[in-house]
Amino acid sequence: MSLTEMTGNPRHDQLLTLIADRGYMNIDELAQLLDVSTQTVRRDIRKLSEQGLITRHHGGAGRASSVVNTAFEQREVSLTEEKRAIAEAIADYIPDGSTIFITIGTTVEHVARALLNHNHLRIITNSLRVAHILYKNPRFEVMVPGGTLRAHNGGIIGPAATAFVSGFRADYLVTSVGAIESDGAMMEFDVNEASVVKTMIAHARHVLLAADHTKYQASAAVEIGNVAQATALFTDELPGTALQSLLRNSHVELVEVSSSDEQQAG
Repeated sequence: MSLTEMTGNPRHDQLLTLIADRGYMNIDELAQLLDVSTQTVRRDIRKLSEQGLITRHHGGAGRASSVVNTAFEQREVSLTEEKRAIAEAIADYIPDGSTIFITIGTTVEHVARALLNHNHLRIITNSLRVAHILYKNPRFEVMVPGGTLRAHNGGIIGPAATAFVSGFRADYLVTSVGAIESDGAMMEFDVNEASVVKTMIAHARHVLLAADHTKYQASAAVEIGNVAQATALFTDELPGTALQSLLRNSHVELVEVSSSDEQQAG
């Protein structure tokens, strides 16, 4: 069931859709787009947050879950074909014999599955879910750090995890992001998860970034770097012209994938 079918109230459904698309919105933006007063928006937000459909924040609302992120189970089934196509393109990019950092998230779990036919990979991941996909393959060496385990996504975070990661130099980092701003800023939702990702970026020779089209409109709070640091951006839809120009000027390869026969020529 999609978010837009959940409430039976057209305005509430529209509010949920806006937040699902953008990740976070402030009250003034919502009032303007819904063409109602800020007081009405506040009431709507309070009601929907009580139902667990969104998260209330000072001055706005975000997706329901831990720290302004869509519930992990919901993201697991959203955009599955797009994520799988992105994942397969990333896996094709990575040669056998590589050392790879893999972060937390539904998209990179698809990458982990797509890597299962590779040989002689060393994987360092702070995702127990990624480790669980890969560890039974006898051709792989899979390492996970110590740290604090997040209940909602199987991620391992904390100073011990960051320190563990900093002891390696990876050929590739495979990561998704919460959002990409038009100036190239890569954003995440959780400051604790961001610390590990930033360390992985600093210790990887090549950064492979997975971003479906929703990441260009999403909002997130914590900056982890800039797309200019990436080797390649894998996406199902080309970003806006400003971001495309930045990628071109920064010599970041832009890989557009298709999950169907609808891929456009050129």
